Parts: sequence; C-alpha cells; structure tokens
Amino acid sequence: MPRMVTKIEGRGNGIKTNIVNMSAVATAIKSPPSYVTKFFGCELGAQSRWEDATEKSIVNGAHEQREMQNLLDKFLEKYVLCYKCKLPELDMSVNKGIIQAKCAACGWSGNLDNVHKVSTFIIGHPPDGSLTQNAAGGKKSKEERRREKAEAAASKAPEVIIGNNGGFTSDEEDEVKPMSRSSSTEEKEKKEKKEKKEKKEKKEKKEKKEKKEKKEKKKSSGGNDEKNTDSFSEDYPDE
Repeated sequence: MPRMVTKIEGRGNGIKTNIVNMSAVATAIKSPPSYVTKFFGCELGAQSRWEDATEKSIVNGAHEQREMQNLLDKFLEKYVLCYKCKLPELDMSVNKGIIQAKCAACGWSGNLDNVHKVSTFIIGHPPDGSLTQNAAGGKKSKEERRREKAEAAASKAPEVIIGNNGGFTSDEEDEVKPMSRSSSTEEKEKKEKKEKKEKKEKKEKKEKKEKKEKKEKKKSSGGNDEKNTDSFSEDYPDE
C-alpha cells in the first residue's frame, strides 16, 4: 500500500484536506475509495465526499497526514484485515442489511463492524454494486429509485402502433376502446332521438286517421237523417 499523501487547500471556513492518492490507496487495500473517505468524515465529525469524475477525496477541515494515516489503520482493522489471520484477504458483502465478509486465506467468515456510522453508508452502497432493501435498514440510492420509477412508468404507458393502412394494430384494440366511449354515447343518443321522433310521427298519423274516420262517420250519419225526413214527408203530406 502506498503511503497516504494529503494536501490542505483553501482558507478560513472553506479550508479542506485533499487526499491526493486515495484512488491508489483504495486499490491496494481492495476497498472502494468512497468507503475510506466516508470513514474519515465519520471519525472526524466533518463532511466528506468522493468524486468519481475527478477521483478526489475531500474532507472538510485541516487534518495532518499522520492523523489521516492513523484513521486509515483503524479502517483496515475493521473492514480489510481478517479477524482471525489478520491478512488483508477479506471479501466484503452485504446480506440482508448486515455487513459480512469471508477470508480468502484462512476461510474465516462472519460479520464485520455494523455499529460504526460508516456501516450505514456501506449497507446503502454494497461493494458488488447491488442494493438490498430489507427490514434491517438497507436503503436504495436516489439513482436506483429514479430508475425504478422510470421503468414502472414506461411499463404502464400504452404503446401506440400504427399499421400500414394508418390504423391501429390488433394489439392496440384494448387501448383504443376507451377512447371511443364518447362517440358510442353520441350514437346512442342519436338512436334514442330517432326512435322518439318515429313514435311521435306514428302517434300523429294515428290521431289524424282517427279524426278523419270520425269526420266521415259524422257525414254519413247526417245524410241518413235527411233521407229519413224526406220519407216522413212523403208518408204524411201537408193538407
């Protein structure tokens, strides 16, 4: 493992410590540089961040190289060296919200320090890149949650496919049906109006027919009365 190189930058409230070769140190101890940077921040009670793009490890405040080296040794004891053979051969993993490891040298396996503040960060960012969410407190990152929301939205959104003739394919019939509800309602209303109109016309025709028949009956009954009067005058002529 190369010797840690630190550089104090800035002044006043903006002073910070830049661990220049954090990437090389993390590669040597087979541990993500973000774990070590976060560990330093937890131990010093200061804000810390690891920038992947620039490979910068920043801890707020002015901290000497010796102090940072001692903290690194503490990290190695907790998360890098085997608890049994003390060799740096641990393969760390997160299972059901618990940080575990297995030694590639002696075969020891067990739980690592799950009490330290940095354990929450490790559980949220497992070394294999996968994220486990469970009752023990495993949390998903913002990027994972955003990706899951986007995938869920994409799966719910209907896909509209237009065929060669400009119409929808048979696979989209179910999606098109809800859109034609308004047109079907209009057709139903038109049909009802038409039926009402036809009924009204039939009723009017029937009434006209009945009136005509009554009128004809009246006329016929009036003619019979005149005939009866004439016959009566013939039987009883005036003297």
